[in-house]
Amino acid sequence: MEFIEYDNNSLINFYIENGLEFDENKNYFGTNVKSFVIVENKKIKGAVSISLYKDKNFIEALAVDEKYRCKGYGKILLEKAIKELGKPVYTISKVDEFYLKNGFVYDNADLIDKECKTCEEYNVTCFPKVVVYK
Repeated sequence: MEFIEYDNNSLINFYIENGLEFDENKNYFGTNVKSFVIVENKKIKGAVSISLYKDKNFIEALAVDEKYRCKGYGKILLEKAIKELGKPVYTISKVDEFYLKNGFVYDNADLIDKECKTCEEYNVTCFPKVVVYK
C-alpha cells in the first residue's frame, strides 16, 4: 500500500463529502499538520491528517470514501498515523467504536475544545469523545 503525503487544506472537501464536520470557510489545519492519502487511479480512497496539539500526538481527521469502506483502509490509515506520530495518539470522534475496536480507549484528556462542534452554530447533536491509543 502506497501513501502519498498530501496538502492538508485540499482534503477538507474530501473529509466533508465523507461525513466529517468541517466549516468550508475556515482553515482547520495549523502548521504542524501532515496528511496522507491512499490513491488509486488518481482517486482518493482514504485520508488521514495528523498533528501535534497541546503537546499531544493527535489525529485531526480520518475518512475513507464510502465506496471503499469495510475493506480495511481505515485500519491501514490508522496504523500509518500511529507509526508517524508514536504513542500515545489522541483523537476526538463520533465514531468511537471504530477506534475502540482498533485498540483505543476512552480518555478524559482536556482536548474536547479542539474540534467539538456540538454547539447550536453547527446544529450538531452528537457528543464526540476523546479516545487514546497508548
